[in-house]
Amino acid sequence: MTEPLQTSDRPVPAMPAFAAFYRAVNGGRDPFPWQAKLADRLADGGEWLPVGVPTGMGKTACLDIAVWWLASQADRGPAERTAPTRIWWVVNRRLLVDSTTAHAEEIAGALRDPGKHGLAGQPADDVASVATRLRSLSADPKGEPLEVIRLRAGIPSRTPTDPSRPAVVLCTLPMYGSRLLFRGYGSTRKLRPIDAAMAGTDSLVLLDEAHLAPHLRALLPALADCTPGARAVLPDPRSRPRLVTLTATGDVGEEPRVDLDDDDLATPVVQQRLDAVKPVALRTETGDTASHLADAVLDLIRDASSPAACIVFANTPETARATFKKVTRAAGRGRADVMLLTGRAREREAERIRKRILDPVDGMAAGRDATARRQRHLIVVATQTLEVGADVDAEYLVTEQCGVRALTQRLGRLNRLGRHPHARAVYVHVPPPERGKRSKRTDTDSIKWPVYGSEPQAVLQKLENACRDSPTKIVNLSPRHIAAILGLPDDDPGRAPEVLPGLLWEWTKT
Repeated sequence: MTEPLQTSDRPVPAMPAFAAFYRAVNGGRDPFPWQAKLADRLADGGEWLPVGVPTGMGKTACLDIAVWWLASQADRGPAERTAPTRIWWVVNRRLLVDSTTAHAEEIAGALRDPGKHGLAGQPADDVASVATRLRSLSADPKGEPLEVIRLRAGIPSRTPTDPSRPAVVLCTLPMYGSRLLFRGYGSTRKLRPIDAAMAGTDSLVLLDEAHLAPHLRALLPALADCTPGARAVLPDPRSRPRLVTLTATGDVGEEPRVDLDDDDLATPVVQQRLDAVKPVALRTETGDTASHLADAVLDLIRDASSPAACIVFANTPETARATFKKVTRAAGRGRADVMLLTGRAREREAERIRKRILDPVDGMAAGRDATARRQRHLIVVATQTLEVGADVDAEYLVTEQCGVRALTQRLGRLNRLGRHPHARAVYVHVPPPERGKRSKRTDTDSIKWPVYGSEPQAVLQKLENACRDSPTKIVNLSPRHIAAILGLPDDDPGRAPEVLPGLLWEWTKT
């Protein structure tokens, strides 16, 4: 720990090293080398970099880094501090908002009362020091050291109670974007200017699965150029949102970025996760996709030596519902709990399903005790709502044909921590449905699937090449090898409506 420092207003205690703080709030676990190096970079005055580590390698720890970084600057005056007061975690998946909120609340709870969280001795002192430093930034030094707010559809919206208090706000993309542009989804007319200020100034925006939000990434720099007046109130680094992109699949051109290095690759936990077995059986079929997905699920659980967790990914809600019905009829009579999770689910029902999935005993949360025996199979049929970021760890997985990025993300939910040597997956490739009475297609470039266009055809070719020498048509797509087998994503979302700088300039005059 460094020597105690003092600001012009009130003294602050010594600042613990990031590794000590991380261990204290994460049950004694050491940070991965990339996490510690990013924290050191920020402590030395460096900038955030895009984070592009593979799935399962701890991107959520960027929250821990951001909180620690803010506390480390508590001894600086308002004009010198560069760490924003508010930390926004933005991701376009409700399940990930919920699971990351649980982690943020664990950090806040430890800061609020280290003793109640089982901390004692030096770990408790380290956390208490960070808490005191965070409180010193607030107008009320006796208040909460860190406020945690969750914003998503289905729950009442909130606004940070004090703009000077450190806060973590976790939300979906519409929640953040609407507040930034004075429209406050779920807010009120009177709160819209306040919400816009909370989102648009003194904020660090950690944009998880950033490939899902290219338009927000384009909007933030343009918006900063249109609001130069904020620099008269706050120092330049805090006068606009500071965007940090997080993604497990990367984007071409985002260099330099944080990725695994030799120190990470030498870490036993990283090695275990990178080499987690993910044997994928390739099935090329014709006809009803839902029937083939259901058949693959039934084959997996039929061969299972004990009850297990299985995820089924469908590309559309219609296919997901049809698959769910077929699996329920065949396996739901006492043998398995079968659940359906799509974006069309009513919020009350979706909340119940999310809680069941993340249950630490009977669900498929990554933190579940892998030695605990299940009573029944747990089968979850889902669309992309479960595809990215969700901290779940299934033993079996079935997926409909998709693109490189989607397949990488989906396999991130299979044997996530490398604890299931019996893990298996099935990739079901079915030709796209015919539209109208067109003649039979012969040009592969004109073949397009819903959602993924023509990319599944390229994925099929790559998988067939990879398992050419396998009589069972099985290829191991572990995190260490998947990029070499599938290559770079070839998805092209095309143009979509965007707010142009000229329009933004006109809006700022109103």
